[in-house]
Amino acid sequence: MNPTKAGGDVGLPRPDWLDDHEEEGELFSPGFLLAATLLAALLRFHHLTSASLWVDELMTWNHIRPGAGLVFLEQIMDSIQGPLYQAVAWVLVRLRDDPELMLRLPSALAGIAAVPLLGTAAARLWDRRAGHWAALLLAINPFHIWYSQEGRGYAFMILFCILAGHLFLVMQQEGPTWRRVFLLALAGAAAMAGNLAAIFLWVALGLTWLIWVGPGRSRRPWLWLASFGGGLLLVSPWLLEATGIWAVERIIPGAGTGEALRGESTFTILAIPYSFFSYVFGFSLGPSLAELHLLEAGAILCGHWPWLAAGAFPAIVLGTAGLGGLGRRRLFLLLWIGVPLAILAVLAVRNIKPWNARYAAAAMPWVIVLLAAGAARLRPRLQAVMGIWFVGLTLASLAGYYWDGRYAKEDVRAAAVYLDAANAAGEPVLVPSVTEVFSFYYSGPGAVIDSYNQPLLDGPAAARSFLRAKLGEADGFWVVWARPWFLDPGGFLLETLATDGRLEAEFAADGVEVMHWRRRAE
Repeated sequence: MNPTKAGGDVGLPRPDWLDDHEEEGELFSPGFLLAATLLAALLRFHHLTSASLWVDELMTWNHIRPGAGLVFLEQIMDSIQGPLYQAVAWVLVRLRDDPELMLRLPSALAGIAAVPLLGTAAARLWDRRAGHWAALLLAINPFHIWYSQEGRGYAFMILFCILAGHLFLVMQQEGPTWRRVFLLALAGAAAMAGNLAAIFLWVALGLTWLIWVGPGRSRRPWLWLASFGGGLLLVSPWLLEATGIWAVERIIPGAGTGEALRGESTFTILAIPYSFFSYVFGFSLGPSLAELHLLEAGAILCGHWPWLAAGAFPAIVLGTAGLGGLGRRRLFLLLWIGVPLAILAVLAVRNIKPWNARYAAAAMPWVIVLLAAGAARLRPRLQAVMGIWFVGLTLASLAGYYWDGRYAKEDVRAAAVYLDAANAAGEPVLVPSVTEVFSFYYSGPGAVIDSYNQPLLDGPAAARSFLRAKLGEADGFWVVWARPWFLDPGGFLLETLATDGRLEAEFAADGVEVMHWRRRAE
């Protein structure tokens, strides 16, 4: 018996099992995708330059900044943090002196382009309705908007991961050709050149082909191998450089893992469900990032369970419906979602790379496709109820992202502008955690004091020792306070300052406080 024609008898799918769709004709409505794309553009350009640059964005800036005598090819080849994105940004930052706009513009454009592409991929995987839902959900997705407004390569990674998944489906359904092989290899390489974490999806695509398409059942399997190998070959210079930086030897069983890269936050099992939640609703529904860093899990759940439950319920309903309706196609999505998360979990457990939802963001668009397939499968009335519920919560999260200071990115720029005027006396400015960002914007007098290489403060004695080392016997200085969990999650520094002198709040912006301290007279 030919297993290709009777794949079901041996538990394997036939090569054409993805070819049929519920609707004939075009896979998507161009008018709907255009509307979703315009909505995506509106949401990604709104607020684009409102936030100050952040630490990671300044890493990009320092790598490509004009006027520093940098050499293009040398800098791009030396970067393992999104060389493709940095190559594009290199050109833009030399066209206009506006770092916030020019660093973020490539990400915004990539985020916009991802919306119709995901709609097309979802329609190919399932049907037209799923494609429409996928485009809409990605257009308003807060997680995707967040990284479409950040001067890093994550939006590039997501865009080209979607393209790679789409091309994989085309090759699976219509057969490999040299043109498709080249395009898939190029898409995979572009995704990894957006951020090397895209290799997690590249592994997932390889496993999908090996398990469910297979060298024995696919037409011209060497073309598939050429595509996967070609993608890796194109980014091999950066992959090899990364292996020299990351402690990859820790992956070997029995090898030492060293001191946790980011303390207790390097990995916790609760990070996995929260990553799913953030892929769907972003970081602005429920607990803020500050609460996630500073509070215990029990306190977070007690304080935010209504929002967490309200978001989890429709996501579970739609996800379950999607898994039930996709048939064997569900295995594609399970691999494309599960493998990146599993690889990152292993790396975090072995202390090679700390857990962060963005490092597995290659899985995020396929979570959206799964939810879209579920929405498309529901009966019209239930689809409307779940759709309104889900979209309503997403819009609530977007409102939090745009207008609620608890969820906003830290406005260090505003603090620097304030102190440019307020620090006429030129007193020192203590800036733990966000020193580089503050220094980028600050042009006033007074030394900027950092907290580089300072261990976490574990009590008042450690706080006083830190202050003596950094400020000596200064009678007065300013404090710019943001992201305290990187230095002082216990609040010992401010407590010590209030005890030993007069600490007064002078200015506040999103996520940032500016205080002035003066020694008490003897």
